[in-house]
Amino acid sequence: MRSTVTRTAVVGIALAACSLSMSPASAAEGSWSRAYGNAAVTGNHRVERELPFSVLSTLVITGELKNTGNDCYSLWAKLDIGSAPATRAATQCGAGSATFNLRSAPSMSPSGTLFLCRGEGTQDCGPRFSAREFPVNLWPII
Repeated sequence: MRSTVTRTAVVGIALAACSLSMSPASAAEGSWSRAYGNAAVTGNHRVERELPFSVLSTLVITGELKNTGNDCYSLWAKLDIGSAPATRAATQCGAGSATFNLRSAPSMSPSGTLFLCRGEGTQDCGPRFSAREFPVNLWPII
C-alpha cells in the first residue's frame, strides 16, 4: 500500500512540474516570397498554440516589403475568418523596404489571404495567396 501511495505522489508531482514549466507551443517557421511589378514581399510564418493542450492557435507572419521602383506598393492581408475586410500590412513608396508583423485572431484553424498591390489601395493587385499554401508540416501537433 505504501509503495502505491508513494508512486502516485511522485507521478502527481512530476505531472504538476511538467504542466507548470510548459509554455505555448510554437511550430517551426516556414518562409515564402511573392513579387508583383517592382515590388517583392518575403516573410516567415509560424503557428503558435495559445496555451499548452489548447485547440486554439494564432498564425504569426513577419517579413519585409521591398520596392525597387518609384511607385507605391502595399501588402494587404485578411487573416481572420468572417466578413472583415483586408487590412494594409505595409506600404513602401519609392525605392526601399518596409517591415510588417501580423497576428491572426486565435482560432482552431488559423488561415488567411495575402496580396501585393501597386499603390495604397486594392485596385491593381497581384494574385492572392493563401496561408494554406505555406508548407504543410508547420501546424502544431495536438
